[in-house]
Amino acid sequence: MHKKISVLLVFSLILFLTNKSTYAATNDAKTILLKKYPNEVIRITKAADLNGDKKNENIILTDSGNLFLVNSKNVVVLIDTNVAYEEDEPSIQLISISAKEKHAAVFVEYLPSNTQVYVYRLEQGTLVNKLKFMADYSAEVDKNGQFHQYWKKYNADSGYDLAHGVFIWDAKTSKYKGSGQFVRQ
Repeated sequence: MHKKISVLLVFSLILFLTNKSTYAATNDAKTILLKKYPNEVIRITKAADLNGDKKNENIILTDSGNLFLVNSKNVVVLIDTNVAYEEDEPSIQLISISAKEKHAAVFVEYLPSNTQVYVYRLEQGTLVNKLKFMADYSAEVDKNGQFHQYWKKYNADSGYDLAHGVFIWDAKTSKYKGSGQFVRQ
């Protein structure tokens, strides 16, 4: 009986410390960003190991629309500006490209039904934009890491059909390749 309790306590302690360190890393990234940019208001943060080095990078979107990276060396890098505004509904998703690589995608939904998508790859300690597109109906990423873009293709008589485009990561060229009916920015 004592062995079961001891094992349970040790397991609980390990779980607690693991979760606390992940939270602490994200919290430290927020502190580091706010120390350098005290006027920013943090809206969304996402912590992940983007390059398989077992160290988290932190992606932070602020209310002013600025996208920052606090890399694994705790260096703050301004990645993009005017990404999202207060009335927009942004989200950050992580896409597994391979066992050692993830891309960060920022989806920004705004009225009436548009979605702007920015996809970034970690290269030499900073995030590099690898794909940017808009959809006037919707945009999504599937479980295989393929981005889907849907546009309203208006008919001459009335109404519309959906035009569909797909963007797939090509590791050989380090670019996303598009196919189908799509409009790319």
